[in-house]
Amino acid sequence: MAKKAMKGVKPVREGRSNPKRIVIKKARTTAKRVVRRKPTPAVSSFVTASSLVEDHLAIQQLLHKYCHVVDRGTADEVAALFHRTAVLLPRYESDERYEGREAVRGWYRRYMEKFRAKVRYLRHKIESSVIEITGDEATAVCYLDADSITTSVNEANVAVGRYDDKFIKDEGRWWFKERTIIVYYSYPLALYRKGRGA
Repeated sequence: MAKKAMKGVKPVREGRSNPKRIVIKKARTTAKRVVRRKPTPAVSSFVTASSLVEDHLAIQQLLHKYCHVVDRGTADEVAALFHRTAVLLPRYESDERYEGREAVRGWYRRYMEKFRAKVRYLRHKIESSVIEITGDEATAVCYLDADSITTSVNEANVAVGRYDDKFIKDEGRWWFKERTIIVYYSYPLALYRKGRGA
């Protein structure tokens, strides 16, 4: 009887219909499928968003740097922010166009001789900038506020206006492609109190 019982068990142990072996095989197959899945679309979206943020910050930095070099820098430093094919449109003084980096440099050289050399504490800033980026080109609009002290009469003056800009990304960096300067109004301040300065 014992021999007959053992003979009855043997086919079950060696046979391929063992339930335990089938379960183990299925578990291994499932694990392999999970490992092979790659989140490529998510990584691609992250890289795109990261690049867009970097471009936005670079343009914002360009806008702020312009203010500082116009107030205290040289015409060469201002011109270095403009693309070689850039256009400058100082609408507050005329409808003339200054095309190319050399023409832009010349306008800022005259601006510094005729205006900046005759004032003290020139300070202008931008605010409420709205930037839109499409590939390697972008546009922006922002308000500007400027103030200074006229050297001849020791009078404080304020100007308020707007910048309309176009940008281009070339040689791995952003440049001004076109800048339009619009001044809404300017006015003198009757009284001011001088501070310690720099």
